[in-house]
Amino acid sequence: MTVTLENDMCRAVCLQEGAMLHSLVKNATEYLWQGDKKYWGGQAPVCFPIVGVLKNGKAKAFGKECSMSRHGVARINPFEIKEQGKNFVVFVQHATDKTKAQFPFDYSLEIKYTLNENTITTEYTIINTGSEKLPFTIGGHPAFNCPLCDDEEFEDYSVRFDRVLTKKCLRPDIHTGLVDTARRYSVLENTDEIRMNHSLFVDDAMVFDNMESKSALLIGKNGRGVKIEYQDFDNLLVWSSANGGPFVALEPWTGISTCLDEDETFESKRGMTILEPNEQASFKFKITLI
Repeated sequence: MTVTLENDMCRAVCLQEGAMLHSLVKNATEYLWQGDKKYWGGQAPVCFPIVGVLKNGKAKAFGKECSMSRHGVARINPFEIKEQGKNFVVFVQHATDKTKAQFPFDYSLEIKYTLNENTITTEYTIINTGSEKLPFTIGGHPAFNCPLCDDEEFEDYSVRFDRVLTKKCLRPDIHTGLVDTARRYSVLENTDEIRMNHSLFVDDAMVFDNMESKSALLIGKNGRGVKIEYQDFDNLLVWSSANGGPFVALEPWTGISTCLDEDETFESKRGMTILEPNEQASFKFKITLI
């Protein structure tokens, strides 16, 4: 089932399956990557309660066994529509026996999409509905068509941050998804701009961790693109497929993929949020179509 949010400027289509964005249109141009298994069949999956991977797909959370594939359980389990209005929709997922077989905790995950003019806001609200502490990370994974215009190429685009970055980025291992924090890469250092080139992604995503920057532009030579604002997230990933996919994903995450210097203790991983029973936390980011 799809839910359409529309105004005079833009149209956003959300899928109940996965509670994710499915289409973002402005001036008859589709901004959101539509998925192509040749490159990557996804579009904008929700990553919860992990972002990236666990080592060998396993960990122990407060002594309990977890076994999850990349990006966790939320994206592969059902959501319901909790509430809907003219310019917003709220999806909700509750823990079930199926989710608890992989992630043995009770939770409620609400995902709200709100369209105002040319901006779509994504808000995640996580509630600990159990009697034990709830550990998690969460993140978005929206990918955007690049190029957007017929007279442009991938290389006509750049990602521009709202300030100069002074720290080299990390990269997950393209085979295992694990991150070696002892190795950093000079794709961007002491500048605010990365010129897009497919060669940047042969070694997987660029992981900008503990970011002082809180917004980034993916912009082409014709001035079309997207702005993402991620004040509630410490990390931003910039990713495209290693085989030259015509898209760029801008991914705000509260944590990062499992690092080589981390053990199997889930709650000790970088960026972990831990909620007490009945406690909740919210994280939002905005996408503006330009």
